Amino acid sequence: MAPFITASGDDNYDTAVKARLDQKIAPRVSIEELTHNDGLTQLSALGEVVLGHIATFDARIHSVNVTDTTDDVQVLLRDGGLFAFGSIKLKDADDETAEAAHSLTAESLVRVSGPVIAHQKTHGRDAITASVEINKLKIISAAKKGLAKGLVSHRAPGDGSEQRESGLNGISLNDRLDNRVLDVRVASTASIFKIFSGVHELAVEYLSGRGFHWTPTPSLINYKIPGDDDYFSVPYFAGKDAWLTQTGEVHLGMALSADLDRIYDVHPVFRRERNVSTRHLTEFISLEVAFIVKHDWEEILELTESTILFIIHNLQERQKYKSELDVARRLYPSAGGFRLGLDAKGRLIRITFKEAKRILREKIGRQTDDQEDFSREEEAALGHYFAGDDSGLGPATDLFVITHYPRHLRPYNFFPAAGDESATNSFDIIMRGQEACTGLQLIHAHAELRRAMLARDPPIDPDSDMWRPFVEAYEAGAPPQGGFGSK
Repeated sequence: MAPFITASGDDNYDTAVKARLDQKIAPRVSIEELTHNDGLTQLSALGEVVLGHIATFDARIHSVNVTDTTDDVQVLLRDGGLFAFGSIKLKDADDETAEAAHSLTAESLVRVSGPVIAHQKTHGRDAITASVEINKLKIISAAKKGLAKGLVSHRAPGDGSEQRESGLNGISLNDRLDNRVLDVRVASTASIFKIFSGVHELAVEYLSGRGFHWTPTPSLINYKIPGDDDYFSVPYFAGKDAWLTQTGEVHLGMALSADLDRIYDVHPVFRRERNVSTRHLTEFISLEVAFIVKHDWEEILELTESTILFIIHNLQERQKYKSELDVARRLYPSAGGFRLGLDAKGRLIRITFKEAKRILREKIGRQTDDQEDFSREEEAALGHYFAGDDSGLGPATDLFVITHYPRHLRPYNFFPAAGDESATNSFDIIMRGQEACTGLQLIHAHAELRRAMLARDPPIDPDSDMWRPFVEAYEAGAPPQGGFGSK
């Protein structure tokens, strides 16, 4: 960040800036004033406005109905998944309001003003907050006529019970993505973005409170793993090769060698995978955490568990996030309702890779190959098993941990497990039958790292131009290290 620059030779300016930085002068406008005291009422607060009092608020036109007999215009207003009825008496309206009322289209953004004439609540949480007699109407942004009708119901009054309850049934993801702007205007879809933001906020809160620092890693890289064709290539200067990153692990490891001992990054990663499934995305946001291991590799597992439990618990308990989960459940009934079956030490159920394979065969009755990774169906079966009450390993839970994956199923630089070099100090956290997070201890001794690179099939040349900076960071004496990544 650039240093703060003051106006040269202006002593008054310098003094004012210093006082502001020292908080001796309060800001002219507080954050609360900027966000709340703008003279507008939130549609969600109309139910608290005294009947007969004037309310001015912004909303979208959900539907318009012109009454032929009275020449009145009835509108259903929408904001954040809540609704209000509005009526405009054209014979009493001023010219601007009357003209705007005649040209209203669905999805237009408007500002309305008028007395609240009734408080109402219908359809449970799909609430009509109030009825307003509109005496001022201004179109802020007019929507084009004939927009595609929302594929997912807003669950608005008047949609009909069948449409309100239909949710996502029969609607393809492609159809929704083809109409993405209108789709995200559905409050339940918008809430997913806000919950995702909440996950980010809580992760940063937890990690920064434990001495971690954000350390950004590059998205454009000049190295790749031999034999891995899932990189997006990017033309670079002077005919050089470059690729979009798949992970920040390499640079985070180098940062640990620079004695930045507790670090994380939240960044986009890219994978050129043609598969179309919930497990394959060409671009997604990843949280990657790395730190110096002081005593034992299980420090990594403890930190990962505690971070995820903190995030889930606070999403469920803090009102800021609970309200968004309530909205999300209109379309996704199971949203946020995680069962955390913890043992007496407050930990998730932990089983080894070998134990998980045995459970699949002996408890679930599935044929499985101990030399192969878990298939999607096997992860789902394990998730269903531990979500029940009969596992015998602890309370019913939607999250559990599988540890000590075999070396041949993990990258070359995963640290071998003590007493069993065919396994690694690694784990996956399974959430509702699907991998949600991977944790690991990494090889840090440069001689062992070099041997692991050369033993890989196909091998990685530690002396190549693209890998020398990485290897040199470990030759400088890298500390024991590990971390986790989640998407």
